[in-house]
Amino acid sequence: MAGDMRTCSTRLYALLLAAYPSEFRREYGREMTLVFAARCRERAGGAAALAGLWREALADLLRAAARERLEGLMKDGRLMMTLRTVALAALAYAFTLFVVAPLFVGNIGRLPAFACYLLDALIFTGLVFNFFFLALTLTRRREGVRAVRASLWITTVVVAVLTAAMMLDTWQPAEINLWVVAAQVLSLLVWHTAHLWWVLRREGPAAPTPAP
Repeated sequence: MAGDMRTCSTRLYALLLAAYPSEFRREYGREMTLVFAARCRERAGGAAALAGLWREALADLLRAAARERLEGLMKDGRLMMTLRTVALAALAYAFTLFVVAPLFVGNIGRLPAFACYLLDALIFTGLVFNFFFLALTLTRRREGVRAVRASLWITTVVVAVLTAAMMLDTWQPAEINLWVVAAQVLSLLVWHTAHLWWVLRREGPAAPTPAP
């Protein structure tokens, strides 16, 4: 039983090392896992001893991972870019929630049906698309164009699932509103194009390939 707990703890610790930058994990990850496994074997006393070890390990992991992430951002000049991205995203969310959404709700009865569908789709899709784009970019799971494409696919799945759920009434197929579908597709294209333009503009023109 104690051996199983030590094995599970070591595997969980190895997974938690994802908090460190990828370069750091490649260089030190295996060694850190081996050290943690050795410390697990040295601890006698069962769950209580492992709990104490985990308190120490988590405190060290949070402190060291945050330091390594910050040093990585400062070293390659990404800190100001990240702060600017977060600030722009916060302003966009605040503007959408406190300005655009109330105006939309207050004038919903005066707008044509498709305009209502489109504005509703742009607000919702924009919030979802930006959330996943920021999550992928800030965690460095994806960057640049790859982050935009991944955000598009994830947002498409989320929108498709929610749209399908809205079109079902007590699990019975309901009539499909093609205007709603068209508005969702158009909003996805708008946000994908906007993010792609932002990424390509930030990265700048690609360097010309030298002639052979």
